[in-house]
Amino acid sequence: MPSTIRVMHPSSSQHVVVVGGGLAGLASTVWLAELGYRVTLLESNGSLGGRTIGLTSGHGDAIENGQHVFAGSYENIFRYLDSIGTRHLLEFPDQFGVRYPGGHAEKFGLRLANLRRMMLGRVRGLGLPTLLRASPAWARLMRDVIRFDDSLDDITVDEWFDRVGFPPEVRRVVLNSMVIGLLNEQPHLASAHAFAALLRTGADRVRSFGGSAVRIGYPTVDLDTLYLDGARRVMAERGVDVRLRTRAVTVTTDAGRATGVTLSDGATVAADAVVLAVPSWNLRSLLDDVPSSEDARLSAKKLEPIPIMNAYVLLDRPLGTVAPWESLLDSDIGWVFDRDRMHGPRDDGNHLYALTTCAAYDLMPLKNSEVADRLVRALRDSYPAAADAEVLDVTVVPWPRATFSSRVGMSTIRPQNRTALPNLALAGDWTHNDWPTTMEGAAQSASHAVDLVHAELGGSG
Repeated sequence: MPSTIRVMHPSSSQHVVVVGGGLAGLASTVWLAELGYRVTLLESNGSLGGRTIGLTSGHGDAIENGQHVFAGSYENIFRYLDSIGTRHLLEFPDQFGVRYPGGHAEKFGLRLANLRRMMLGRVRGLGLPTLLRASPAWARLMRDVIRFDDSLDDITVDEWFDRVGFPPEVRRVVLNSMVIGLLNEQPHLASAHAFAALLRTGADRVRSFGGSAVRIGYPTVDLDTLYLDGARRVMAERGVDVRLRTRAVTVTTDAGRATGVTLSDGATVAADAVVLAVPSWNLRSLLDDVPSSEDARLSAKKLEPIPIMNAYVLLDRPLGTVAPWESLLDSDIGWVFDRDRMHGPRDDGNHLYALTTCAAYDLMPLKNSEVADRLVRALRDSYPAAADAEVLDVTVVPWPRATFSSRVGMSTIRPQNRTALPNLALAGDWTHNDWPTTMEGAAQSASHAVDLVHAELGGSG
């Protein structure tokens, strides 16, 4: 929680409009309501949630745009889950699997047995000679992270790994999946600056919170239950005015301050402050009438969307996963999440798996049926148990504009949450914060936006 928070009376007449009902908008709304502001939340779609929106598979299962994984170093997302009462729905097994072509699997993570196997060179492809060759590369990488300058935004992660000298197998087995999983971008496209910034953030969190910062976990429920059920309850209790299918067109201003937003039907919602928590590609028109917004608008224009392909496969038998989720090497599938391990076994005895491929440039142009065939083939190639499994259902969830790409040149142009108007703030994982394209980045941006609004309005409430 911010150290200077002053709790206001819930009947405060000060009104804040939040535009966008994704996680950044939800967190902004909940925290502003906690502070006692009167809040109106505007969402152009027919439901809240943004990237966490709940869906239903062809077999009736609760699914979403993609499975989420949590790091122990997250702070703001945990604060949000505490606010809505769902943090207890997370589990931290502290390990994940890596699946090789043909079916071999290794366990990685914080458990002593996994660390011992790694250090002794007993992981396939990571023998002691390879680990020894990688030691100088790790040292050079950490040197660059400590020095940390904007020139890293001029090269890709692959170019950075070439420069420091990582052996190919270390990159294949360990580093590439880290880069893709954390940045949602391919190493030959991702910015070295973005990955270095993430490593710096992780190191800072370890210094602040100790070993718990490097834990990894997952939700034991669908994302609608995790992120939205509690938020709806809190917003109802605090009288938040939630307006769905309501599109804000532009921010209205007067005398150097935001005065509200104009809607697509021509109506205006007046406000003492405004938080814009929309995707970067939806920002520009909202700032048309905002003075000195050219830099933010240009940055938002340059940030490119990135595709993520998700599919949910229901099988008549288990795959034999070694951990709740596994990274697949040399496959069309990036990760396989075992929903039986995460959410509990199904009553019908079948087995549901969530498949995710970030930066899915090759898959996105295909028809859903073609994607389903290709991913099922990839599943059978990596899991011997899938060879003869009956596929009961495949629900493909393409996500062409999942989030912004952390490509070269993008890491250093992300706009600040503060704008030229003291009572107008930006929120979203694409704004400048400690994280790349993560839910934690979205929540941290909301925290910054709320702090800015509260600092501007709190003194007169």
